[in-house]
Amino acid sequence: MKIFVPKDATACALGADEVAESILAGAAGNLYDRLAYGYVVDFLDVYVGGWHWPAFNVADSCITVGALALLLGSFSKQSDGAAEPEAESA
Repeated sequence: MKIFVPKDATACALGADEVAESILAGAAGNLYDRLAYGYVVDFLDVYVGGWHWPAFNVADSCITVGALALLLGSFSKQSDGAAEPEAESA
């Protein structure tokens, strides 16, 4: 399995390595549960009034945070130190 993470992906102070590690750690956690128990153990269950959020676990949170950081990082512009060419005025 290969995850593409752009080198300039940074969001919420996470670099490309941390983003990839978060996603891979979450995937590894869920894979472990599948292999060890035959199902993923979800233990965080949130209710607010009559509204119920689907159950999730820490591994799901790692995957979600990593994916959101990757998505947000794709919208940010990083400067590599090189100045952008200025438009010439005539």
